[in-house]
Amino acid sequence: MNKNRLLLFSFFVFSIFLATSTYANEYKFDRNFSKVGYEEIDEALAKSEEHFKRNIALPNEIPITFTHSFGRFSNPKGDANDRLEVRYVDENAGANDYSIEVRPIDYKIPIREEMIDEELKLNNGTYAIYSTTMSMGTNNLVFEMNEWQYILSLNKDATDKALELLIEVANSID
Repeated sequence: MNKNRLLLFSFFVFSIFLATSTYANEYKFDRNFSKVGYEEIDEALAKSEEHFKRNIALPNEIPITFTHSFGRFSNPKGDANDRLEVRYVDENAGANDYSIEVRPIDYKIPIREEMIDEELKLNNGTYAIYSTTMSMGTNNLVFEMNEWQYILSLNKDATDKALELLIEVANSID
């Protein structure tokens, strides 16, 4: 009987240690993002919409599995770099890193011709470009919709079907 109690007690202590350790690691992971201005997506979206005084539609689809999601409204001096950033990351699979950047079309990032791998149309007729070279380590789909420029970025190591996934995500914006 004492062995069973000792075994049960040991299991209980181990479970507490494991839960505490997992919580501490998740807290540290979240804290690293919050240190650079990331917060809950809904909070960042609300700040962005209040600043720009109009709605921002985000995709309904997400191309990868993730453990954490964050948002950040960036408002440096001037208007040219104001934007909403949304990140989906998996703390256990570093390659699962997907981001959305939304900025007013008046301050869109121009994409040089040599950076364009493919030009295509989304389901709603919106023109989009696909680039594997505009930023290091990511595949990007760039398009303009509802007076916004969207840049969807997916880590190159996340999948070998990046273009198809990014198109699916872009087509999910209402």
